[in-house]
Amino acid sequence: MALANYTDLQASVADFLNRSDLTSVIPDFITLTEADLNRSLRVREMSVRTRAPISEQYVKLPVDFLGMRNIELVTSPVTPLEYRNLQNLDLYRAADATGKPVYYSITQNNIEFAPVPDAEYTLEIVYYQKIPALVDNATNWLLDTHPDAYLYGSLMQSAPYLQADERIGIWAGKYNQIKEQITASDEKAKFSGQTPSITFTPF
Repeated sequence: MALANYTDLQASVADFLNRSDLTSVIPDFITLTEADLNRSLRVREMSVRTRAPISEQYVKLPVDFLGMRNIELVTSPVTPLEYRNLQNLDLYRAADATGKPVYYSITQNNIEFAPVPDAEYTLEIVYYQKIPALVDNATNWLLDTHPDAYLYGSLMQSAPYLQADERIGIWAGKYNQIKEQITASDEKAKFSGQTPSITFTPF
């Protein structure tokens, strides 16, 4: 059976489970798989470079943000920003209330700067992006390149619902092996191949 899109994946999960009565819950198995993958995977396909103007103490993180890889101001020369915890950020701001930001922290869903910007600057970040959810997309980069991760992850997530299935050990082992292979492949790709073209998306 082909695994070209979300519909194919749902049909394949039902086929592997040999059940025709799980139509309403198979999407939940897939969503739970995506939640696990968002916690455990950090690979190049998840990296996004984006820019936004900043002129206030806070700027909202992208809604699909998972983790920061790099953050800097687009100045001449470029100004890398250094991470500080909130307590240290407050101490620094007490000494220098406004100016060109040199430190940042993350609080809730915001990036906080110190000093508070004294003008408008262009912020550039590289961050890990959540895997685009299949419930909102017919396919995504993970299903295109690693459909087995989705399949075995969804099968593993079915086990608590089905309560007892002797295949859970096989599915879990295969799923974890696939995640390790994806990570290993990403590490190998860092040292080979061409430099990709980059486009910018605003926050």
